[in-house]
Amino acid sequence: MNSFYIARQPILDVQGHTYGYELLFRSSDSNAYDPSVDGNTATSHVLFNAIVEAGLDTLVGKGLAFINLTNRFFEKPELLELLPAGRCVLEVLETVDVNEEVVRGVEELRNAGHLIALDDFVDEERFARLLPMADIIKYDITQHSMDELARYRDIDSAAGRQSLAERVETHEEHDALKGFGFNYFQGYFFAKPKILSGTKLPQNRIALVQLLAEINNPNTTIDEVADIVGRDVSLGVRTLRYVNSPMNGLRTSVQSIKHATVLLGRSLIRNWVTLLVMSQMDDNPSELIKLALTRARFCQLLALDEGLDDARYFTIGLLSLLDVFMNSTMAEALENITISEDMRLELLDREGDGGRFLNWAEGLEHDTVQQIPETAIGDAGRRFQEASSWAEEISGLLD
Repeated sequence: MNSFYIARQPILDVQGHTYGYELLFRSSDSNAYDPSVDGNTATSHVLFNAIVEAGLDTLVGKGLAFINLTNRFFEKPELLELLPAGRCVLEVLETVDVNEEVVRGVEELRNAGHLIALDDFVDEERFARLLPMADIIKYDITQHSMDELARYRDIDSAAGRQSLAERVETHEEHDALKGFGFNYFQGYFFAKPKILSGTKLPQNRIALVQLLAEINNPNTTIDEVADIVGRDVSLGVRTLRYVNSPMNGLRTSVQSIKHATVLLGRSLIRNWVTLLVMSQMDDNPSELIKLALTRARFCQLLALDEGLDDARYFTIGLLSLLDVFMNSTMAEALENITISEDMRLELLDREGDGGRFLNWAEGLEHDTVQQIPETAIGDAGRRFQEASSWAEEISGLLD
């Protein structure tokens, strides 16, 4: 497997506490920027490594992630939809061309909950349109005199902005800037960038995790679901095979994913595609697929008996083995998909009806039924047998 690299440099507040980390592109364990890599590619690598490979919590803890962005990412803010709001400071590089698209993009990203910083600020006129939207101004102190820095801090203070001093290397510089009222500090005086590295997920696993995240997003429309499934020929073919199987009882042959989604409903198609995606992860054994199917159907049947949302509990049963499919902890696995907080707690902490159904399923799997009320053991056992038979039948459609 290939390795990934990313560097981080701490940013401290006036009390010396870590406010956040600037995340920096690195292509090897050499602690230096690779000039052969263009800005768009470098930013893409930083974003991908921070969100997918390492995870923001690992990189910055409870602090903020400062990320340098090029024109492309401000002009197409949809590229940053996976960034969690309130966790990132998006830095407008000094090389960015402040055009209409950039101004609109900065406004959209700020409205989405991200903080905006102007990096290596020197040109007040060129960045005048972005200043009202900037939360933090970063100053490379080697580019300004101390008098200029004091003046800039007064301007920022009057405008309600924070000021960050970069390349601070001595006690004298830090004390002077602190006296001017600067809010944050970064530089070799505190710490050099530190490289973090790790092993990349296989490319097929990355694509499948991204697909899982998309298909389980509750805001995804029917058209978007159809588009997601249609991107993968194998996925589309097997979905149509399932839709047209006798068990669905449709009187007409379905020829398109969109038609299938409309006829069977978004929830059913979503659950089927989730199962297909999970089944492709690292050639998981067929018995694990059958177990996931059994749990899903068992939770669904219990939900129907109790007048609950059966599609929701099918999803809970299906995702209850996501950690095994992804070779990770459940907490890590759930970070990659969008589900409600209630569902997350049912899967992680076995809370609510979903947690109860899963505990019953595990008890029946291991022939330990202490958690099932005596009055419910008979019905639960029959439902589990029904679910197992159904899983045997449907698993053949996955090949």
